[in-house]
Amino acid sequence: MLNSLSQSNLQRFRYLFAGIVMHALAIVSAANAATIGVSLPLGGKNAVLSEQFLIGANLAMKKYGHDHDLMVVDDGCDPELGQLAAQDLIEKHIKIAVGYLCNEPAIIAANMLRSSGVPILIAGARSIRLIKDREREEWNIWRMSPGDDDPALAAAEQLSILWRDKPFAIIDDGTIYGRTFSDVMRAKMEELGAKPAYVDNFRTAQSTQAGLVRRLQRSGVDAAYIAATEVEDIVTIAKNTKELGIPLELASGEALMVLPWLLDADQIEPGVMAIAQPLSANNHDAELLLSGLESQSVDPGATAFAGYASIQIAISVLSKTPEETTYNLQNKQFDTVIGTIRFTNNGKNAINRYVLHRWDGEAFRPLNNTPELEPETQ
Repeated sequence: MLNSLSQSNLQRFRYLFAGIVMHALAIVSAANAATIGVSLPLGGKNAVLSEQFLIGANLAMKKYGHDHDLMVVDDGCDPELGQLAAQDLIEKHIKIAVGYLCNEPAIIAANMLRSSGVPILIAGARSIRLIKDREREEWNIWRMSPGDDDPALAAAEQLSILWRDKPFAIIDDGTIYGRTFSDVMRAKMEELGAKPAYVDNFRTAQSTQAGLVRRLQRSGVDAAYIAATEVEDIVTIAKNTKELGIPLELASGEALMVLPWLLDADQIEPGVMAIAQPLSANNHDAELLLSGLESQSVDPGATAFAGYASIQIAISVLSKTPEETTYNLQNKQFDTVIGTIRFTNNGKNAINRYVLHRWDGEAFRPLNNTPELEPETQ
């Protein structure tokens, strides 16, 4: 009888102890839980990009964020909606904010979250102002996305080596983007001792660019960089060089990366180059994300990878206070689905991920001999 009672009491004690432990673990988990704010333009022309970002973010949360949750707000890529979105994040007491595909909502959030010390991890906005004004405005922002000048600087550094022994031209389409890109690229190349032999511009959206191609031929250059916003212009120039039998090595920017999906892609000679970021790193997280996107019938766009990487970084830096979280952002190096990310003291991604890709007739492949860029240290 006593043994029976002892066994019964022991069993009750075990259940009680297990309940106390589970309750304590739940309290600890709740204490460690944090809300990550996600600010994106959920409607309009950017809705597809935001959807991709959220798919990537949610896949990362499944792997890394079991104890945390996301609060998604619509900044509309608009100043007024951006202010409302930032206020919602403040009221939710988020521990870190990610997203921000557009510049204006990022700046508004930086101003509104400044007093709380909550850090902002920018995954899409590229404005140089975000970094240039950061210290003066006391913004706690960390831009993992490239800056507006990153592709031009990378193109300059890599082509100054590749075209060291040949005369080359830099031409632009006359747009603000084209002129700015060509100015930054030319200045950097001249700094590196590689001055273009010819500089020109062209009128965009023309059915032919034969006149430009003949001017390039007369200038005596062997290669040309095309700073243009529209892939159609770049393709027209490439087709004209082939039709006129003028051997020019051509390079351009990210706009050209859609070439595999164009109907006249087969008319472009192999060898054309584009400066662009690789979609992902070669790691397990990339495989996991690609599998997740495939299971949802989603094309593997760069924004999905940015969403995944944002959550990887956010989870790894979260701490008890904004100051500790900020310290982690400034002092850690992050191995993410898109590669290594490390921030400079002024909040800029220290690693310029842009590399030259060459068209092989079917797809763009990274050049094996692309020189590696030195990370920034300031």
